[in-house]
Amino acid sequence: MVGTGVAHKAISILLRLGELASAIIVLGILSRFCYLISIAEVHADGRIIYGIVVACLGIIYSILFCPPFKDMFLGFPFDFVMFVMWLVAYCLLQTRTGGHACSARWYYDYWGYYWGRFWRVGPIGTVTINGTGCGAWKTVLAFSFIAWFLHLLSGILVGHFFVFIPAFKKSKKPNATISRGYMSSVLMLRSTRQSKKSSIRLKSLPSKYS
Repeated sequence: MVGTGVAHKAISILLRLGELASAIIVLGILSRFCYLISIAEVHADGRIIYGIVVACLGIIYSILFCPPFKDMFLGFPFDFVMFVMWLVAYCLLQTRTGGHACSARWYYDYWGYYWGRFWRVGPIGTVTINGTGCGAWKTVLAFSFIAWFLHLLSGILVGHFFVFIPAFKKSKKPNATISRGYMSSVLMLRSTRQSKKSSIRLKSLPSKYS
C-alpha cells in the first residue's frame, strides 16, 4: 500500500509538470502574437486573450499544487475547474479555424498575417502568407488540448486515491470494530458456559464415590 501511494504521488506530480509545461507553451506563443499585433496597433482577438488568462491561471495552479504534500492533494476540485476552462479555451480557439487549420480565412487575414509582420508588405488579402505561423497555431491548439486532458486525469487520480478511498476505509472501520466486539463477546459467553459445566461436574464427583 505504501508503494502504491508513492506511485500515485509520483504520477500526480508528473501530471502537474505536464500541465505546467502545456500552460507555459500556450502562454508563450499567444503572448508573442499579442506583442506582434501591438506593434501593428491592432486589437487582440478576445479568444486569444481568454487563452492567455487560462494559461496564466494554469501556471499558477500547477506551481502551487505541485509539491507532494497531503494537503496539496485536497485541491483536486480545482483540477476540474481548470479542465472546464481549458476545454472552453481549446474550443474557442479551434472554432476560429475549424478543420481547415492553416487554410482558414481567419488564419490568412489575422494569425498568419500578423505573425509574419506582413502589414509592412501590404494590406490584408494582398500578400501571400505561405504557412507563416502555422506551426505556432497548431502548437497552441495541441497543448490546449493536452492541458485540459491532463487536468481531467489529475482530478480523477487525486480524487480517487487520496480522498474517496481513504473515506471508504474510514467508513469500514466501525463495522470492523463491531464485528470484533461481537466475536469477543461470543467467545466470552462460550468460555463462561464451559467453566460452569466443569464446575458442575466437579461438584457431582463426591456424590458418586460416597
